[in-house]
Amino acid sequence: MPRSGPFGQSTKTLLAVLTINFGTAIAGALVAAATETAQHNNNEAQTVGDRKGTTQALSVKCDTDAIPNISKKRLAGCKSATWFQQSGESVTESVVLFHIDPKDKKISDGNRAELRDLYEAVNGEEIWYRISTKLPSDFPIDAKHRLVLSQWHERTAEGAPSLRPPLSHRLWNGRFVVTLWNQDRIDRQGLEGDGEILFEIPQIELGVYYDFVYKTIWSPDNSGQIIGWMRKCSESGDACEKSPWQEIVRHDGPSGYPGVVGYYFKYGLYTVREFDTAFTAYHKDYQAGASAEAIGATDPIFLE
Repeated sequence: MPRSGPFGQSTKTLLAVLTINFGTAIAGALVAAATETAQHNNNEAQTVGDRKGTTQALSVKCDTDAIPNISKKRLAGCKSATWFQQSGESVTESVVLFHIDPKDKKISDGNRAELRDLYEAVNGEEIWYRISTKLPSDFPIDAKHRLVLSQWHERTAEGAPSLRPPLSHRLWNGRFVVTLWNQDRIDRQGLEGDGEILFEIPQIELGVYYDFVYKTIWSPDNSGQIIGWMRKCSESGDACEKSPWQEIVRHDGPSGYPGVVGYYFKYGLYTVREFDTAFTAYHKDYQAGASAEAIGATDPIFLE
């Protein structure tokens, strides 16, 4: 029997709504809401990093009141997240640039510029995710940093303490890592530490997109599963489609926690460590759905 959602819809119905390109959804909402401020923000955006061919740039926090299925509560200010269109030779891409600064107001004991998908998966539910991430060519890679780029976070019951995100993309002084937490790991080592490293790139390359696809079945027992794929795109658009995918993560076993309400996805930039310089990162093409096909992951590798 399909699981009932928060408004009485079945999981199948909810996933039909969930399976959209959130970049497109953000773009539509912002363009509709911000025609008067677009030119001001566009001029300001030209000073940042790799944004060649920007046709329009708008503040996600300040230039729109609503974006479907997305929470903006983790944006400290108007410059925390900027949506823009980047035109190439053959395609126009919708991208969100995230920005954190040491002077930003802290949110939940950290410096954050994050968007949250409001959909929450439950234990035993299969969800596929897709997102592309790039650090700009002028990213201060030599500045000390421990950043979270995206994370799949648990939501505990009201009044219960927070745990650790079961799956995260992190950047530690230029080293990109994918980390895992589950109840067994917390029982053995507590809430401190780095978790289990499932995959790493010792020195991330700047100025290129890394595309990721994940199949997840959140579960506190051995029925859990996380499979991840990645491709590196030195060029975006059509050229990226020619880049080969590779499997980078295969975890069969506990992938979550007993008794939690659900699991949700956040992307952007986040740190609880002290830092001395501003950081920026690009994310685009976030999608989530019930199957590989639902998020446009059609390469044969996803069906193996």
